[in-house]
Amino acid sequence: MNTLMTLRRGALALALSAVAGLASAATYHIELNTASFVSTYGPTGWIDLQFNPGNSGTPAAAVTLTDFVGFGDAASAQINGAVSGSLASGYTIANTDASGWNDLFHAVSFGGTIGFNVTFSGDADPGQGGKQSTFAVGLMNADADTYLGTTDISGSLVQLNWTASLVANQGSVTAAPLLEAPSIPAVAAPVPEPETWAMMAAGLALLGLVCRRKQVS
Repeated sequence: MNTLMTLRRGALALALSAVAGLASAATYHIELNTASFVSTYGPTGWIDLQFNPGNSGTPAAAVTLTDFVGFGDAASAQINGAVSGSLASGYTIANTDASGWNDLFHAVSFGGTIGFNVTFSGDADPGQGGKQSTFAVGLMNADADTYLGTTDISGSLVQLNWTASLVANQGSVTAAPLLEAPSIPAVAAPVPEPETWAMMAAGLALLGLVCRRKQVS
């Protein structure tokens, strides 16, 4: 009996630790549902993606954008600052341009889901000053003169704030939705790393084995 209880507690701890690890994942999935936009704004618009330091002395960092859904013609991309890449290979936006403004402006299609993954990386912050860089996501109409779905002064629907840690590429991320509900449902969720999925599967499998043994006994 004691052995079974130990196994159950160990399996539960394994599963819970895997779930807890999702909160610190460096890759996030951004998803915006624009089904309600077509009737008011038409079938096309723009997405505005920025990654900028909060103030001087913020550690160098970057976001890599991949797995695009709902993006329009690749030739429509307009960039400012430290932005490189393409829809095919993925875009990288660093926070390092001297102007402090790093921006990717791209055509998108309204009426369905607009989505992509964003992965954070960056230098360590030995002093732990808590200085953040902000990845901001906004949508605009076809004329690119009005931000949609939010009343926030920045025009952002979602902001992900990156804070560097003592170890390079292992900072923390906090999400701040700035939506004008209920005009546009949005998701900003951590993407589990492969080893996290494996740990969760192992924990659930062990729990199932323990339960079956208990039923047999």
